[in-house]
Amino acid sequence: MKRTFFTILTIFFLVGTLHAQVSEVKEQIEDSYEYYEDAFKKIKYALSSIDDCYSTNSIDDIQSYASDAESYLTSAKRYLGYAEDEADDAEAEASDIGCSDAEDQADDAEDYFYEAKRKISSAISELSSASYEDDPDQLEYYLSDAKDYINQAIKKMNYAIDELND
Repeated sequence: MKRTFFTILTIFFLVGTLHAQVSEVKEQIEDSYEYYEDAFKKIKYALSSIDDCYSTNSIDDIQSYASDAESYLTSAKRYLGYAEDEADDAEAEASDIGCSDAEDQADDAEDYFYEAKRKISSAISELSSASYEDDPDQLEYYLSDAKDYINQAIKKMNYAIDELND
């Protein structure tokens, strides 16, 4: 009788622990998504600032808008790092409970967030150059490249979210 009682108690404990771990994976995925949303908002602000560059003829204003966009992207990059970290934590938790599908998807999401972060870093570099550039042709080049990098980052971010949603 004692043995049966301890067996039942052990089963309840294991089921409870497994449920807690599954909940932890879900929570980390949700946190990763929230950081994605925060990063995406900052990216939209950055794109708006870049668009503002095209509505003025003043080099000083263009440099200022480029600097604003750079600042927004620096925040977005930080949030992408947090999203990447949460995806990494979800991967580890999924591994602990033997959920290989969730583990693989979280790993892929982590990689996509990392790649998005690298693209944002490249955009930041272009905007940093633009914020000190006086030549209008060169400014156009920096702004165009920054937008290209941002669009590539958004694609990677969306791939990450697709992985987390599967």
